[in-house]
Amino acid sequence: MDTLWVWVALFALGILGILIRFFSAKQAKIEKMYEKMLQKQQEIERSQSLFLANISENIHEIIEKSYKETTTCKEEQPAIREMVKGKKLLDVTHDLIEFLRLKSKKVQVSHEKFNLNNVLNEVSGTVCTRFKGSPVELIFDIDNNIPRYLIGDLLNLEKVLRHLLEYFLQENSQGEIKLEIAMFGNYEEKIQLQFKLSDMGEGLDAKAMESLFIPVYNEENKEYSGLGLFVAKELITMMQGELAVHSVVGKGTSFTISLPFEMLDPKNRRNYRLPDKVLTAKKVFIADRNYNSALALKKMFAYFRHDVKVVNKEEFLAHKPDLKAYDIVILDLSLFQAKTVAYLEKIKKEKDLKVVALDSLLEREESRNTDAVIDRVLIKPANQERIFELIVNLYTLKQIRKTPVEEIPQEHELTHRTDIIETTNVSQQSFRDFSGMQLLIVEDDEINQKVLLNILKISGIEVSVANNGREAVEIIKEKDGSFDLVLMDINMPVMDGYTATQMIRLESEFNELPIVAFTALALESEKEKIFNSGMNAYLTKPINIGKLYTVFKMYHRLSSKQKVTATPQRRTFSKDILDVEKGIVYANRNEGFYMEILQEFLDAYGQSTEVFAKLIREHRYEQIKMLCIDMKGLSGTIGAKEMFGLIIEIHQKVLYHQEDMLVNYVDAYGKALRKLTDEIHRYLNMPST
Repeated sequence: MDTLWVWVALFALGILGILIRFFSAKQAKIEKMYEKMLQKQQEIERSQSLFLANISENIHEIIEKSYKETTTCKEEQPAIREMVKGKKLLDVTHDLIEFLRLKSKKVQVSHEKFNLNNVLNEVSGTVCTRFKGSPVELIFDIDNNIPRYLIGDLLNLEKVLRHLLEYFLQENSQGEIKLEIAMFGNYEEKIQLQFKLSDMGEGLDAKAMESLFIPVYNEENKEYSGLGLFVAKELITMMQGELAVHSVVGKGTSFTISLPFEMLDPKNRRNYRLPDKVLTAKKVFIADRNYNSALALKKMFAYFRHDVKVVNKEEFLAHKPDLKAYDIVILDLSLFQAKTVAYLEKIKKEKDLKVVALDSLLEREESRNTDAVIDRVLIKPANQERIFELIVNLYTLKQIRKTPVEEIPQEHELTHRTDIIETTNVSQQSFRDFSGMQLLIVEDDEINQKVLLNILKISGIEVSVANNGREAVEIIKEKDGSFDLVLMDINMPVMDGYTATQMIRLESEFNELPIVAFTALALESEKEKIFNSGMNAYLTKPINIGKLYTVFKMYHRLSSKQKVTATPQRRTFSKDILDVEKGIVYANRNEGFYMEILQEFLDAYGQSTEVFAKLIREHRYEQIKMLCIDMKGLSGTIGAKEMFGLIIEIHQKVLYHQEDMLVNYVDAYGKALRKLTDEIHRYLNMPST
């Protein structure tokens, strides 16, 4: 009997051992799989962190290269010189500021009212200026139920769309790029907007998809790929949105973004109301070289209950359709041949036919002449608000009732309708010519605010800042007309620049106040809106310091408020510690940008001595290496020669595994950084701490 129990016990122990071994093996497999996943996640995070650390170093290399090209181009044509100086250096400067703001964790999400159409105008104006001349067809396909006004983050939405569109335009030299906007999940005022961006390009394989949002620096051409996508993805996450990517090799790629917003007025289903019923139910004919683009336009016109017929360019040329039955005829600009023009002129003599020419923002030429038969030119990509304005502007009807805000003010003698001429050889000191003036800057972008404030810092101009149009109206009324000039951004949350200017002009006491617009989209239709709202002139983005000086000179009024000040002696700085002149050249010769870079440098790295010492104490050599790469690029870019040399020494110790010598550099790092920050504070005219 005892033997039996022994065998039973042995059998049970055997079973238990097998089970323990089985579950141990399974647990080990799970742990191994988890470890692989963790390693992969850490690798991705390390790649992204390493990229952020590397960007400043390689930005410095790009700037050096661009600076040499600028110098080489001194004897070349002015247009070439401007292209090299303006495009490369300005892009790099913006990248550097954005990089430093990410490092300082300054990017925030806002929740304010904005006009979605203004965002689309700003984005299209910016990307089409950068890729001007591209034959790609850019299409905005917007569902009819998309609200005109939303509550959410205007600036970050604008950046997301701009970065993604820039990616597609970089990857495509032909075909079409489409932005589709749809609305889902309508729960009271809460909505989800879906932005789908797609191309007809080569598509991406699995390997390319895996690294799509990990920025890569190309040593050969000294360029980055993926920076915009990286930033866009980070912003989407911050805005509590989602991003999905789909790609098929040989067919194209699409990005689908879902972002939460709130509706300003959920009960209002008609976002665009024509001022008179006579403007609805028109018969519209559209012939475009791109059929999908024509269909997107059809959807926008159909919103106003128009009956729309669409054909492509080839069909129009082959069949020469009868256009007598239509109220509005919209044709691609290339279709206005002699016979077509003569045919349209004949119809115009018989009836009130409106003729619209279609042109592309990417391909349009400023000097291109249009035929007299054309009533209006519609620039693609369009949006619902611009179609609304087109219809209203095509028909000038006495019976259209206008509210006081919509009335066009009488044009002031100081109104300047043409592009502002750039004044040459302008520096920060040049603005002392306007000492004593009172200026209001109306701008929601903090970077643009700081750049302008830095440009004018030593000018003696008294500057006030409003973050949106509503604040501007309130400040102007509080100051009781004491401002000499207002610089007004167009695309802002809460209240845009058009509405703010209209509200200001309602008060007759402000009729003489010069208001100059900042805009990224300088189309004729947008210029018309600028002047109709009551503004006196416009400046295009990005900021051009020479044109800014011209604007001040145009509206400079001699008065008792302005005081004459002696020109101070030019400040001198140790070029070994801070080579200001070289740093300004790196910042696109824009001292305002340079000052903003220095301020962001102070915020991100001004207190990094303790960080450096702690990393050495904790033997975190990989992080020390990343800090060196960071500081190497940034110190070189701002002209900090002494700091740059010291960082190279420290970096070499890490590279050659001489980590035991790093402790000897703690004091040297602290002293060099202190000297540099003191010099930066002195340059920025700030008290050092």
